[in-house]
Formats: sequence, structure tokens, C-alpha cells
Amino acid sequence: MFVKIRFLLSSLALVASLVLPPATAVAAPAGAPSPGTVTASAPFQHLLPANSSARVLTYSTTREDGSPVAATATLYEPTAAWTHGGPRPTIVFAPGTRGQGDQCAPSRSFLGVSSAWPGSVNFNYEYQFHQAAAAAGMRVIVPDYIGLGTPGAHTYVNNIEEAHAVIDAGRAALQASGAPADAPIAFAGYSQGGGAAAAAAEFAEAYGPDLNVRGTYAGAPPADLERVMHAVNGSAIAHVLGYAINGFAERDPQFRDAILANFNDRGKAFLRDAATSCIGESVATWGFTRTQTLTAHGESLEELSLKEPIIGETLRHQKLGQHTPNAPIYIANSPTDDLIPYGQARALAGAYCQAGATVNFVAEPGTALAPGAALGHAVPLMASVPKGLVYLFDLFTHKPAPNNCA
Repeated sequence: MFVKIRFLLSSLALVASLVLPPATAVAAPAGAPSPGTVTASAPFQHLLPANSSARVLTYSTTREDGSPVAATATLYEPTAAWTHGGPRPTIVFAPGTRGQGDQCAPSRSFLGVSSAWPGSVNFNYEYQFHQAAAAAGMRVIVPDYIGLGTPGAHTYVNNIEEAHAVIDAGRAALQASGAPADAPIAFAGYSQGGGAAAAAAEFAEAYGPDLNVRGTYAGAPPADLERVMHAVNGSAIAHVLGYAINGFAERDPQFRDAILANFNDRGKAFLRDAATSCIGESVATWGFTRTQTLTAHGESLEELSLKEPIIGETLRHQKLGQHTPNAPIYIANSPTDDLIPYGQARALAGAYCQAGATVNFVAEPGTALAPGAALGHAVPLMASVPKGLVYLFDLFTHKPAPNNCA
């Protein structure tokens, strides 16, 4: 209990001091490295080197169609020993929304301004959580996702590709650190990262059966993109809809053509800017944009998805809850979240319960102030992530997983 309390308090202290205002297994094509293979490694300078050493890894993963692609991730190797028996565990911490420009990748940030793109701000607002986990002796790897910091469009909220990137980052972490292949792994994330973590939990049985997955924390997961699209329209982070459109358009020419045929000049500028923006610039430039102003005939993106079936089909294809997590999962969302609807997260937990998974669903306290300004989404992050990490710590130390499916 003392270790749990100390870990939670250290997480919250770091927040206060550092945070800123059907699945199928895929085989590698002949000649391509196996998914999760590390192909390059470089040192990474960060704020607390005494807490953990850090490297940026380049590793192999796969797109939704199974084709190979390279991705990057930041590996934090703790200086603290793991004193709870067995090999050191690894948390694959899927990041929340950073943006779509390559300069927005977590591996290109240092709690400040990215030097890769003058004038672009890349804040690593989850760094304190990575270091709190490392201080407790847990290895942490933070994937950049496919196309973020590497060639091609970042396939934002493509849950299938994010699952692949997260699972393969776990493999890469074990390989790079020389850990046993059966060392315990867990997935964690909030917001975009919560969706990616839940997707990894769903796909792990088929795509990553070699991994010893102990559990998952999924905070505020965008499980139902149609519901999320409706909530985000007109909000402070409306520009993330451009990130998602660009990513899906990169993978599907039919989707791309349907969007371009119905967007006006302002809508096309919205997409062009999204491709090179981090979230701060997106809020400053396109915050509170309504998608009705982006289309040729004044339809919202939601209405356009009814007019153009390929749009709705693409979003429904990404819906979480279609596969069963292979380990216990903790899902958290605030009833006052103004960006990621509480009901769709609760429905995800219900789908997992019906499939027989061990689920702990938590309604996080939050705030209903300034709806659409993202406070209802951002405020719960501060307490939810530390609790999620404690949940994973408990699973790593063989405590029983709570289950409130009943």
C-alpha cells in the first residue's frame, strides 16, 4: 500500500511541476523485418536523465493492409531497480493528441518548442507520467504512431494502425533493452492514446500473441468515431477532424475523393494546415471551427457522412469493442468530458463485459465549465492517468484485477 500511495503522489507532484498551461496476425513480407524489429537507435536527451536513460528507436510495424512501415518511439529505461520479482515490466504509453506534422512527434519534443519546425510548439504534456512510472521501476516506451515523425500522413485515430504501432513498440522495447521475450507488458494512454491502448488490447491476441500482456489502462478512449466527430465539431480542437480526414484519405482514395468533392476552398485549406500543424497551432488557428463552414453546401461532417456512405463506413470500421481484450482493462471517462462522450466509453466497457473480459470502468470527476473549450476533457487527465498507472503497477505485482462488470 505504501508503494502504491508513494507512486500516486509522485505522479501528481510531477504533474504539478512539469505539466504545461475481425483482427488478423500479419506476417512480414519476404525481405522485410518482422514487426517490432528495431532497425535504428539514437540517444535522446530529456529533463530527468538521472531518473531514466532514453533512446529513440526506429522499429518495424505494419499498416492496416499488412504492408510494412517504419515507426519511431522513445524508450525510457529506469535507473531504479524493479524489486517486485520477475523481469522488469514495460508500459507502452500511447500518447494523446500531439498534431499531424512530423515535428509534433513525442520523440521530437523536450517539454518545449520543437526545433524541427520554426514557430511550431510541441509540448510533451505527458512526460511527467512517463517519469513517474520509470521512478517506480517500470520501463516505458512511447510510440510516435505511424506517419508521425516518419514519412507519410499520420493516420490519426486509425485504431487498427495505432494498435499495430503500440504492440510493435512493446516488442521493440523488449528487444532494445535485452529483456526476456515473456517479460510483462501493459498498454496505457489517455484520449487518442486511450483509444490506441484499447485497440492494442483488442488486437494483442491475434497480432501480438507472443507478448505477455498483463493489462491496459484506457482513459477517455475515442471508441466510436461517429459520436466523437459530433462532439468535437465546433470545439477548441475542431482541427483534429482534419488530422483524421487526412489519415483516412491517405489510405483510401474513395474516401479522399468523397471529401474533396464536397469541401469548399476553406475546407481544403483546413486539411492542408492540419497536415503540418501541432495541436497548439490548430487550436490557435482553427479552434471552434464548425464543419458546416468547410463544405460546399453547408453540411456538417456528420451530415456529409450520411450523404457519402464511404465516410460513415470508414468511421464505423474503426469502432472499438469488436474484439475482446486479452487481459484486464481499466476504462475511465468523465461524465462531463466535452470532447470524448462518456456514453461511448461506457458502451465500450459494456461490450467488453459482455464478451467476458475483466473490466474496471470508472466515471472520473471533471468539470462542466466552458463546454467545448476542452477543459472537461483535459482536467480529468491529471488524476486519471496516475490512477491508471497504479492499476497497471498492481497487475505487475500480481494483485487481482478489479471487475465491476456486474
